Amino acid sequence: MHKKRWLLALFTLLVIPFALADIGTTLSNVWLRILDFGSLSFLGISGGQGVIAFTRTLLGILVFCIFFAVITMFGRGGSGDAARAPASFFNRAQAIVIAAVMAIISAVFLPAEAILATGAGWATAIAFLLIGGPIVGIGYVLWNITDWVNDGTETRGTIFLKLMLCLMLVWVLSSMGHYVGGMGF
Repeated sequence: MHKKRWLLALFTLLVIPFALADIGTTLSNVWLRILDFGSLSFLGISGGQGVIAFTRTLLGILVFCIFFAVITMFGRGGSGDAARAPASFFNRAQAIVIAAVMAIISAVFLPAEAILATGAGWATAIAFLLIGGPIVGIGYVLWNITDWVNDGTETRGTIFLKLMLCLMLVWVLSSMGHYVGGMGF
């Protein structure tokens, strides 16, 4: 009986948010506030589209993390005497303030064209890795499978496996060509 009461109490606590508020609307409002912050509309600056606003917010977080890590690393001194470290005169609170100011300055004053160019460059690099990685991996497996399986001798099984891998490679490349061709490249 005691277990049923705990289960009822837990169930009641879990369904309270669904009864009192629409979770989807609440989460949507939070997301819109984050994008609104990144678009700089609260400053009266038209930041452009949502992608630029989101990237600007992420860029600010990244710059803050990098500056904070560098200042605290040089403040500790890494190894040796901490008093002789290059940034030993900064404490943790000062490192947070300096990193936050640098992040805000870089996020606010970076032009939208630079944000778009940086985003396009990183997207191209990641797409190259995600598309080219499996192709190179399948090619490596095709090249070395006979050495791994049968000490360098071809059998019907290895030939069939190579055929299947080649068909999968053709399928990946043809579907990639179809989608890239549909984008107008």
